[in-house]
Amino acid sequence: MIIALYVDDGLTVHNNKEEYTKFITALSARFELSADSTEVSWYLGVGVVLDWVAGTIKLTQEQYVTDLLKRFNMSDCNPVLTLMDIRDLG
Repeated sequence: MIIALYVDDGLTVHNNKEEYTKFITALSARFELSADSTEVSWYLGVGVVLDWVAGTIKLTQEQYVTDLLKRFNMSDCNPVLTLMDIRDLG
């Protein structure tokens, strides 16, 4: 089992349901747990999209960017493609 904790946000990855259940039971005896989700979709402000068929994990900050655009009244702005010169990469 892998456990990731940051202040009051936690994430576990496991391959043994029995051990996971024991861990959550012991943890909930000492702390108030707010959610027990079977699949992560959001962690530390980052959206998580799991594609089990393709075997991929996609991390996105789309919501953060959307909120930022709203905050600065830029929600209706048009996107512009800005190419980067690869020679700048050194």
